[in-house]
Amino acid sequence: MINPELNIILRKIWESLAKSTEDLTHPWRLASLGMQSINGPTVRTMVLRSAIAQTRTLTAYTDIRSTKISNFRQDPRVAWAFYNHKTKEQVRANGRAILHYNNKETRLALNTITKTNLYNYSTPLAPGTKINPKKVNQTNTTEMSFAISNFAIIDCNITCIDWLQISPEKHLRAQFNWNGYDWNMSWVTP
Repeated sequence: MINPELNIILRKIWESLAKSTEDLTHPWRLASLGMQSINGPTVRTMVLRSAIAQTRTLTAYTDIRSTKISNFRQDPRVAWAFYNHKTKEQVRANGRAILHYNNKETRLALNTITKTNLYNYSTPLAPGTKINPKKVNQTNTTEMSFAISNFAIIDCNITCIDWLQISPEKHLRAQFNWNGYDWNMSWVTP
């Protein structure tokens, strides 16, 4: 049975996710991404780069040398968490990560990234490498080939969304589960 209200909520979730990729001040732009590591669960803040409802895909950029890459390769399951402190709305989205490196997708994305943002991928040392003493500027601003060779994309194919609206009167919660063809939608106890 189709629930029009749940359809509207799901549509608004994807619209807000897509809006957050263009609006630098949107609270969902910086999201928490959780995954498994050798030592157990790990969470980090990622910049959401795209959200496409039709393909159920959330995208982030990363450095191919990051430890999260080996985590994804061992266990591609991911969990995103978004929270809007103004609207008191939380969205959790689970799915599987697909890595893109040195392929058509990364080449297309590289054409859209500002030079300033490309510098984030141009460090000679891998993210997390111990350094001593602290270096103020670790990026190599003259050799952009570092950035190009280190750049990767994480596409997350979303299969479950949990929405929570916090309110002084009553909380509302809904779940959306992808069945392979469409979303199964239901209200659940907050």
